[in-house]
Amino acid sequence: MDKDTLILHAYAKVNLLLDVIGRREDGYHELEGIMQSVSLYDELCLRPSEGITVECDTPLPENNTCKKAAEAFLGKDGPGCAIKLVKRIPSEAGLGGASADAAAVLRGLNHIYRGTSLERSEEELYALGLKVGADVPFCLMGGCAVARGVGERLTPVPAPILPLLIVRGSTGVSTAKLFASLGVGREKKSRLKEGALEKALCALEKGDIAGLAPNLENALQEAASRSVPEIGVYAERMLRAGALGACMTGSGAAVFGVFSSFDEAKNAESAFADCDFKAAVRALPSPAPVCVRIRKADIMDAPLTARLRKEAWLTTYRGIYRDELLDGFDIKARTERDRKRLEDPSQYGFIIEADGRPCGFIFLRKQGGMHIDALYLLKEYRGFGIGRDAFGFFRELCREEGRSRFTCCCNAHNLKALAFYGRMGGRITAKTLGHDDPREDQISLEFDA
Repeated sequence: MDKDTLILHAYAKVNLLLDVIGRREDGYHELEGIMQSVSLYDELCLRPSEGITVECDTPLPENNTCKKAAEAFLGKDGPGCAIKLVKRIPSEAGLGGASADAAAVLRGLNHIYRGTSLERSEEELYALGLKVGADVPFCLMGGCAVARGVGERLTPVPAPILPLLIVRGSTGVSTAKLFASLGVGREKKSRLKEGALEKALCALEKGDIAGLAPNLENALQEAASRSVPEIGVYAERMLRAGALGACMTGSGAAVFGVFSSFDEAKNAESAFADCDFKAAVRALPSPAPVCVRIRKADIMDAPLTARLRKEAWLTTYRGIYRDELLDGFDIKARTERDRKRLEDPSQYGFIIEADGRPCGFIFLRKQGGMHIDALYLLKEYRGFGIGRDAFGFFRELCREEGRSRFTCCCNAHNLKALAFYGRMGGRITAKTLGHDDPREDQISLEFDA
């Protein structure tokens, strides 16, 4: 793997509310609704190259949105880029996966070419995105917004962190065929319950999930259910599984339910064992980091790693480590220790950046087997999949080094970190517990590369 890797997160969206107001003179439909980004995402790796290439783990159309976005940004005679895409967002689901991928490519290229003549303003990026697809501007913005026009006129709105369950059956919905079946004319009128948008916005502003749930509505759902009856069936089953409200998103065929808690959403997955796709996710009330860069560290980064360690310790180990240790953290001494590490040829050091801001670091030791000596991520950047990106980086690095496994140790009292390592496939190989100093209570883990 390139030791200066740009990883991109392309976040899916749901339509908490979607109205079809009328048909425009250009043939497109006038829409109004509330769009919300969620924690489900596709992952892209992007690097400059000769020509524009797109590699994906599932088949893509020749003229896919990633390619369109790259061509729109770079131009016909500009530099090229290599795009590697891992799909997690299902297609023909109304979740905006293709639009999210295009938005991530635009963000990534703007990150790569910042400070050059190719760098674009936010307005220019949105204009490029709209040329690729109507939902791309929202995917560039993220968070929660009222969307009007074809979806490009956006007004950000506050929103709570909504626990959601998204499901999709075996049959997708063609957006073009669905809109054609509506028979909507030029007359502008709402097709939702009176005051639905205003009630939903009021509930969002109050953080009232129970008040939002009965106002989830999609003007396309009835027509979509006629061609794919399972959409209506899944919405009813979602309510029986404990959802406060349920609705189809976008032009379908995915259905989402809003729950009181994430655990309830996760537990409800078992009611949809027959679905091709199911995922408990969280709505992201504000834009999440899109560009994650893992770059090689050098000795000049030692003060940075020391500072990041201190910030992470203060928010992670308060109540685990003694207060005097945390409050008396010696930046100077830690900087010198990290400098020696970065000078050591048997160790790797990497800085993790999210949207250009340092947010964590990694120290890897390769002597006697690949071992993670340190992995820290600032608290505000947790929950966005950045840790999973780091593990993907470890695994590819190990494979390049000819290693099939790697190891790490974790403080036995850091339960959140242990749960994360478990999700990453860690196997406990040893425990050392019962020390007077809780820092010495450690659990050793092993991972497959």
